[in-house]
Amino acid sequence: MVNRKFYVGAFWAAMVAVLILSVLPISSPKFSIFSWEDKLHHFMAYGVLCFLAIKSYGTKHPLWKIGVGLVSFGLVVEIIQSTTDYRYGEPMDLLANTLGILFVICVYRIYKRDFKC
Repeated sequence: MVNRKFYVGAFWAAMVAVLILSVLPISSPKFSIFSWEDKLHHFMAYGVLCFLAIKSYGTKHPLWKIGVGLVSFGLVVEIIQSTTDYRYGEPMDLLANTLGILFVICVYRIYKRDFKC
């Protein structure tokens, strides 16, 4: 069984990585498989953040607070991006982030047999 401290460290490392990667002037890849590939990346990144947050803090905080905190983080990142000359915040990115968070919360509740999605 993985120690809770590992998940806490992984969660905060992932939060810092998402923040840094979200504000760096990185250009889009020249090759993409489908047009909404970026939204899938947002969905997966925030889903992983949510999973790590639940494993780190799920016994201390209700899932809705974890979800609201992560959605708020995503909103702040989009606002920061909109203040730069090289990145721009997109409402669809925030939607993809939110859907990734909600997906993980629902899967977690189903896994725990707590059907309140």
